[in-house]
Amino acid sequence: MFNLKNLFARALLALMLVTGAGAASAGPIYQVTIDTRGMSGTGLLDFAFLGLESSGAATAYLSGFSGAFGDFVLEGDASGTRDTGIVLGNGSGFNDYLQAVMLGDLFRFTVRFDVAPEGDGTTLGVALYNDDLSAYLGVEGNLAQFDLMPGSAIVVSADNPLTRVSEVPEPASMAVMMMGLMLLGWTLRRRGMR
Repeated sequence: MFNLKNLFARALLALMLVTGAGAASAGPIYQVTIDTRGMSGTGLLDFAFLGLESSGAATAYLSGFSGAFGDFVLEGDASGTRDTGIVLGNGSGFNDYLQAVMLGDLFRFTVRFDVAPEGDGTTLGVALYNDDLSAYLGVEGNLAQFDLMPGSAIVVSADNPLTRVSEVPEPASMAVMMMGLMLLGWTLRRRGMR
């Protein structure tokens, strides 16, 4: 009976590792925090998802928004809401999510990407503008930029004091890791009882 339990534990561990491989290949999720607590008034966060004419298909999924947001505008290959998540594709020339914000707050969101295995690159740029889009606020240029090139790792740029970008482990990956550690502990405990 002990050998059957041992075999079952090993099979379950192997299954957890195999099912976790799909989650790992889905690509990283990034948590972005933009700190405007030193500012006042209103502004516009601009999420521009732009690909070259020969770029492979790519999609950006934005969700988990928190902060003092107002109205928003979607242009091009863009859909969704802050509550359900914003989906930006690179199917047209100009794909944009323009979000009104009340400055003086921390703004957070998560972003993940699906990228075709072929073609040229696509870039997601996140910039903070004044109300009429005539000037950047905080820093000149993008607060955060994600450069996607098929077959390569995503290059993240956020070299300014207002923005922090960190990779977030996916819940499925965490569950696989926890189950693996539990099975490993159980196996070691059983070996110690011999």
